[in-house]
Amino acid sequence: MSECNGLISLDRVTKRYEEAGVERTVLDEVTLDLGCGEFAVLLGKSGTGKSTLLNLIGGIDTPTAGDVRIDGRSITKMSDHDRTVFRRENIGFVFQAFNLIPMLSVLENVLMPTELSSDPRKRKLGKERARDLLDQVGLGDRLNAYPDRLSGGEQQRVAIARALSSNPLVVLADEPTGNLDAETGKVVLALLDQLTRKAGKNLIMVTHSEEVVGIADRVLHLKDGKIVG
Repeated sequence: MSECNGLISLDRVTKRYEEAGVERTVLDEVTLDLGCGEFAVLLGKSGTGKSTLLNLIGGIDTPTAGDVRIDGRSITKMSDHDRTVFRRENIGFVFQAFNLIPMLSVLENVLMPTELSSDPRKRKLGKERARDLLDQVGLGDRLNAYPDRLSGGEQQRVAIARALSSNPLVVLADEPTGNLDAETGKVVLALLDQLTRKAGKNLIMVTHSEEVVGIADRVLHLKDGKIVG
């Protein structure tokens, strides 16, 4: 990988779906470049394709046309297997639903990405990094707790630690405070911003939070399948 952590480039990315025999264009030739370490907020009405765009950047889905490149590599042209491996090593996800595995402890949840890694160095350093991240999110004393013993804000902090545990190039967050009250949401947003900036990661977040709009480097608006700002 280059020294430029997380450069994201979309070249005329289009995504179409067929619904009841009718083709629907969700994203229409979206072109976008995000520099290293940028924090971008993605805004738009429900159904405008915000989550679809995150899924394409994260390699969960592939575009109908166009190209998505992360750190100079085209994930669009990768095989399904190679894209899965690339996503596992280089993309961190934080969702509205915390998506923690209930039968695993806090530490075990955060360790999952590194235990699945094909990089032996990441596996070797996984536990040390997981403990360090949990300290940073204020949960260093809850390593052996289970998700059902945590508040919503604590669960989302575990999810943030998990997203960063594999030292990804890019972190994608889809309404990460949607299930939290306002005050807890502010704490979680500040933490996510702090940890990603500190590590020089690209962060792209779908949110309706005005607080996030105020601290982001760029605000992108999706309308009619295009980025208009």
